[in-house]
Amino acid sequence: MKNIKNFFLIACLMGMLGCQPENPNEILTSERAIISYFIDGLQIGPAEINRTPNESDFTIFVIDGMDLTSVTPIIEVSYGATIHPASGEAVDLSSGSFTYQVTSETGAVRDWVLTVESFDNKLQGKWKVGKPMEFHYFIGEGESWGWEGVKDVEWTLPGAGAATDNELEFMTAGVDEVGNLYGTGTYSAGTDGQFETFVLEGACLGSDLDYAPYYGRMPKGEFEWVLDLTNNTIVLTKEDATETTLPIEWVDTEDYSVFQLAFAPEAFELGWQDCNYNELELNYGKKVWYTMVREGAELPDEEEEEDKDPVIPEYSPISLNGDWGIENIGFWPGGDAGICDDYDNILRFSNESFDTSTGILSGDFQYLAGADGILTNGNGTDWVVFLESGTFELKILQNPDNTDSREFWTMKFIATDGTELEVPNAVEGSGADNFTLKFNGGFAGSDQEAHWYKFVRNFVGTKPCDGETPVDPTPDPDGIFPEGRWTAREGVLLNTYYWNSDDDQGHQRYSDSQAADNDVITFSEVEQNDQVYTGKITVDYGADGTFDVGEYTIKSGTFTYTVTGEEWGAPVGNMVINTEDGGTITYSKTNLWNSKGDFDFQIKFNVDGIGEVYYRITDK
Repeated sequence: MKNIKNFFLIACLMGMLGCQPENPNEILTSERAIISYFIDGLQIGPAEINRTPNESDFTIFVIDGMDLTSVTPIIEVSYGATIHPASGEAVDLSSGSFTYQVTSETGAVRDWVLTVESFDNKLQGKWKVGKPMEFHYFIGEGESWGWEGVKDVEWTLPGAGAATDNELEFMTAGVDEVGNLYGTGTYSAGTDGQFETFVLEGACLGSDLDYAPYYGRMPKGEFEWVLDLTNNTIVLTKEDATETTLPIEWVDTEDYSVFQLAFAPEAFELGWQDCNYNELELNYGKKVWYTMVREGAELPDEEEEEDKDPVIPEYSPISLNGDWGIENIGFWPGGDAGICDDYDNILRFSNESFDTSTGILSGDFQYLAGADGILTNGNGTDWVVFLESGTFELKILQNPDNTDSREFWTMKFIATDGTELEVPNAVEGSGADNFTLKFNGGFAGSDQEAHWYKFVRNFVGTKPCDGETPVDPTPDPDGIFPEGRWTAREGVLLNTYYWNSDDDQGHQRYSDSQAADNDVITFSEVEQNDQVYTGKITVDYGADGTFDVGEYTIKSGTFTYTVTGEEWGAPVGNMVINTEDGGTITYSKTNLWNSKGDFDFQIKFNVDGIGEVYYRITDK
């Protein structure tokens, strides 16, 4: 009996050893999958492979009408497995179906069924530009003051409107060696016979600034194209080898009759310009797109969001009772209003109550002088003058879909003598520890949201102006270009606008320009003819010389100063200097401000790759 047991044990061991690989460190696998399948010159894109416990099939796409009677696919299968017919062996796929057998290392076999389908090139055919070009801009992205929006390109660049009736056609020619479709195409002008243009007139960087390198990516006339299905982009190539790569974004995926050709304009390299907000939007455009509609189709109706009436909250989301100090007094386009003595003033609320039938939070208020005992209250400028005591009414309505929104909040101050002060814009801020009152018009007659006070609970503000006189927004009565001796206020500066620094109001030094800080500039023999001033300019660089800014280095000679308009209540113009050594210096723009009690003259120019740079000088 014992011998019989030993016989069976030995037999079992031999059977197990017979299934082992020759290399004892090798583990056999039963994997028998098709990893990839590609037919060079015929197949469009990668194979779509489907494998489940019960199914193993895959699909390839080809151009309709191709000869499939003898094709030689390149096939990759699981490690150690084999396939029949083998990779590179000719097969007949003309029937539209074919079965492969894949055998694993362990001998397990799986049938793989191939289906051949005609590729539906959704771009094939004729298209038209179905609506105006649009772009999305974001100015100050990531900053609390930033803003964004979407608008038609032609709003700022009228010549872009010519694109709206233009036509685009794609004709397929074949498949390249990596499975991308390619062909020829045309982009032709519509019934008006015109292509779009992208010239901005009166730009900060020049009278006619062409944005075509950024916004004009569509090649005019005939081109060749390659459709990359791996990332859904199309590469358009002109005869001169100029390439344009445009992502394709389908809008209507039900019948694929509408798509967008979208791209990033990348005009931010033009820099920050503070003289034209439309130009700023173009410079900081994030995405621009053409909307293409198939010939004979129509744009789908755009669903408009239903406007919902604001509602009265069940309880007041804000309590104003207590003392609020001024953290900031600001104006558009930015910076410090200069009403320095107001900064330590206090706005005090008390005895508040909320009416749930009207949505009005009401109570008493006092506007009090701070520790300095000075209540300048606007200092005689066009800034808002707060009432000193009385009652207030804060109307609180909410968007039913966004109860945190302040878009319907308005505020009214009513003095004891019946005088009223309204805040027609939304009251901003959390309400818990800060709120901002926004007023229209930093200057008299302005309709802009140009002026705000930011209040913080239990806060005491400090003077930011270092004892300088507050802003007087009107020019000097003796004329807007007085003769005399001017000195560098802060030398040569980079225009980073007003947002980047609380210390210097955004005037940031340009490079190592300290040598220009003690330059003295004298304007003499000035004559005026309407809006044109001419005269002599003398520049004293001092013992240390001056900062070299190349062709824009200010020099002695004669000047012509032309007033071209007004900006933020002050004159704006340009200046040309005919230098003593026979040269000519043309400055793109000048701003002459009566700021902080003295004249502030900014003589501006542009440096490639940097943006706007300027001399900042003063006559005081």
